[in-house]
Amino acid sequence: AAHMGRGRAGEVLETVQTVLTALILAFTFRAFFVEAFIIPTGSMAATLLGAHSTWTCPACGWEYDVTWPADDTLCPNCHLRSPLPEDGAQRKAGDRILVHKWPMMFSRWLGPRRWDVIVFRNPAEPDENYIKRLVGLPNETIEIIDGDVFIDGQIARKPHRAQEVLWSVVFDQNHLPYADAASAMTPHWVGDDNPAENGDGWAGLSSRVITYRGRGGNPHAIRFAPYDPRYFQDVSAYNRGPSRPVAPFVNDLRIVGELSLIDGAGGVRFELERGERRFVVELDVNGSASLFMGETGSRAPLQLVHATRIAALSPGLPRRVEFGHVDYRVYFRVDGRELLATNDEDYTPDIDVLRESGGGQPAVLRIAAMDLDLELRGLRVDRDVYYTYRAGVTRRANAGNPFALRGDEYFVLGDNSADSRDSREWTEHGPHLPADYRPGTVPADQIVGPAAAVYLPGLLPASGLIQWRLPDVGRMRFVR
Repeated sequence: AAHMGRGRAGEVLETVQTVLTALILAFTFRAFFVEAFIIPTGSMAATLLGAHSTWTCPACGWEYDVTWPADDTLCPNCHLRSPLPEDGAQRKAGDRILVHKWPMMFSRWLGPRRWDVIVFRNPAEPDENYIKRLVGLPNETIEIIDGDVFIDGQIARKPHRAQEVLWSVVFDQNHLPYADAASAMTPHWVGDDNPAENGDGWAGLSSRVITYRGRGGNPHAIRFAPYDPRYFQDVSAYNRGPSRPVAPFVNDLRIVGELSLIDGAGGVRFELERGERRFVVELDVNGSASLFMGETGSRAPLQLVHATRIAALSPGLPRRVEFGHVDYRVYFRVDGRELLATNDEDYTPDIDVLRESGGGQPAVLRIAAMDLDLELRGLRVDRDVYYTYRAGVTRRANAGNPFALRGDEYFVLGDNSADSRDSREWTEHGPHLPADYRPGTVPADQIVGPAAAVYLPGLLPASGLIQWRLPDVGRMRFVR
């Protein structure tokens, strides 16, 4: 009997040791490798969401997220202002994310990179974590001019991985508002010569499929010209409208769509005018693609910048095209492959002029065609993130007020720039930071690590006797 007792005691002790070992390993893993966080606010929307509601526009069917609670919303696609139900839209919890902590153990080699999304301790409260996008690295000088980030006087261009999540819809031809909606006053694409007409050869500007049929003669163009000037401004559905007090024009834009040749031997031309600069890409049926540049309004011939060739366009074979201007770089892609792009020798901003002029007038987008029949499907205009300035609130790194970082300091911004408290605005700091801490910076030893993935997107309460929550599995994703 004594032997049996000792055996049972040994089993209990072994079980306790196993549980303690598992707990120690779990805490060690959490402390040094991966930790889970929940997004508390909307400062990183729409990349990462705090408490929010998801709404579908009753006019165009566009689904979007809006801060919670809210009385009404503004559709980012057709700009219909809609009241929310009297009982309020259903609240979703903030996204839950995983953060890699181990790279900070090897920060010399694996430290955070510019444009990474990082988690760090709130400078004012060490028990609270913030999440923002990293834009400034140690020993750099940061200046935000006309919504773009400049580092040491040079434009800081976003890598493709980050840029893809920072595009916001301006208008999607696949989501046209129904004919009697208040947001369906006029077509968003109009004939360039006569906005009251479709333009010679063009048809279907108020439908999902835009066509051009024209042989010989001169090219004929359509222009993006929506009735509401806010289409060219910093408008956020999450914030229920334009940034305030004065919404700036956002001139970093792209056109994307699916082009299908029906017949003909001509070509298609995509144009963008931004201030005094005019950029044109010509794609011919035979596969030649050329990028030109010139002065807006000038009659002088355009200057050829770059040229290349792809396989000839085949009737009935759709090709996805993308033409854009972002971070003072113009590019053209076909089927996801970049064919043409400017470099700093071709095109670079004059920082002194930008400091004085700001954004100026909205950009002009055109599509022209000649000597062929074609279809354009899924035509869409997107805009880049615009880092805003608010008088009396923005304290550093605005135009004409560059901010120099020291050897262990970082600078961060929220993707929802118009509603983000970040390095531009901070004034307070807690006693956990050294006496020489400078507001607006994130010290290296306060960084937890880069955000890796949304493992549990915003949870939607389910109705019923028992209130439980359903994960939106379709929104699980890596953080870019």
